[in-house]
This record gives sequence, C-alpha cells and structure tokens, in this order.
Amino acid sequence: MQLKTFNVYNNSNKAVHDAYDMLTAKIHINNNEKKLKTFALASCNPKEGKTSLAISLAISIAHSGWKVLLVDADMRKPTNEKRLNQESQLGLSEYLSGKIELNEGICETNITNLTYLSCGMNPNNPVELLCSVRFKQLLEKVQSNYDYVLFDTPALESVADGSIIASHVDAALLVVEAGTTSMKSLKRAKEQLASLGANLTGVVLNKMKRRDYKKYYGSYDYFTKARKTKRSLLGYLKNFLLPPSDQGIPKNF
Repeated sequence: MQLKTFNVYNNSNKAVHDAYDMLTAKIHINNNEKKLKTFALASCNPKEGKTSLAISLAISIAHSGWKVLLVDADMRKPTNEKRLNQESQLGLSEYLSGKIELNEGICETNITNLTYLSCGMNPNNPVELLCSVRFKQLLEKVQSNYDYVLFDTPALESVADGSIIASHVDAALLVVEAGTTSMKSLKRAKEQLASLGANLTGVVLNKMKRRDYKKYYGSYDYFTKARKTKRSLLGYLKNFLLPPSDQGIPKNF
C-alpha cells in the first residue's frame, strides 16, 4: 500500500448527511437481499455530480462501519482535474497494465474504513485494459477484501468505459442531475446498460434544491406542478432509489 494518505473532505451539512444515510441504507438493504458488493457509479453526461456523489457515498458507507474501496475508474481525465487530485499517483491503469500489484496502488484516506485507488497515469488503451483478465482479477480481489467497492466511471455518452465496468460489477447506480438530464439521455443510458447485461439497480436524483428535497419527502404530488419535461423525468425516477440532495455538497475536495 502506498504511504500517501488522501485527505477526503467530509461535508458537515446535516441535510446532506441525512440524504446519503438514506441512500446508504437503501444500498445496504439491497445488499442483504442480493449480496451486492461492487457498484459502478454512472451518469449520462459529464458534470452531473457523479464524482462528488461517489466520494460522499463512500464516506457515508464507511461511517457505518463497512470497509469501502473507492476506485477512480476514469483513466481518460488528467489527475489535475480530479476531486482527489494527486500528481503522478500510481493506480488503476498501472495495475491493469501489469506494472504494479493492487496493494501498491491502494492508498489510505483520513476517513476510517475508506481506502482509495486512483485512476493512475493516462493510458492509451483504457477500453482494452477494462476488457482484460487483470480487470476480472481486480474484481475478485476486492470482493474478498472489502464490504463495498465503488467505481467512479466516465459519463456513458462520452466513452464506452462506464458501460464496460457496469457490465462486470454487481450493480450500477445511474446519477442524473435534477432539471438538467433529459428523458432522452436517461432512456438511452438505460438501454446502453441493458444491452451489455448491466444490473441497473437504481437512479439517484442529484443536485436538488433544498426546498425541493424537503417537499419531495412530503409528497410526490409536489412535482406535478413542475413543467412538463421535468415532471416526466421525475415520474420515471420515483420508481428507483430515493435521491440525495446535493445542497451543500462540496464542489472542491
């Protein structure tokens, strides 16, 4: 294990904590029934809050006493653009390329029970690496060492990486941005995941305004007053996981 310790920002906003606690409870209940351990966090488009959600969800699960590994599986984005920004950090790409062993890439964090595997240096062939035997071996190793493993993946409409990862893990969570992600994008993402046999276990509605989040739990009828495009999207989402509000979720870590 690398000696570097990542200082992960732990948000103190109670509303945010409550939202992630609810999502953690949903995942834990699902895990008891279906024995799900590895999850791909996916989104239709970039900048829908998926990475912030992945980090905060990992913290919430770790706070519940479960041993969690957070994997940055976006090997295409330079490290200086990451939430957990570290220069020249060995990680996923080096392991999949056979340059290091898994324990050489995994790092401790300042959050008890939470460890982190960075994306590593930018490879030329991320799809080839994700389709390799080494990726299957990675899944086998982490399932025996961790209670939960979260893969933060690239946007589905940008590259194929997220779909490939989702097809190999136990379940996928699709993160959508309230009032922004279109129904067309959502349906296309669902079909894309289904075509590869991915288990889409739920959708997380992200970036809700605080007032909307409070009213959400009072009644779904609140959203019937929204404009048509938003109403159709929310109507589709209510069959999935309850949404955490990102009011107060940190934009920088």
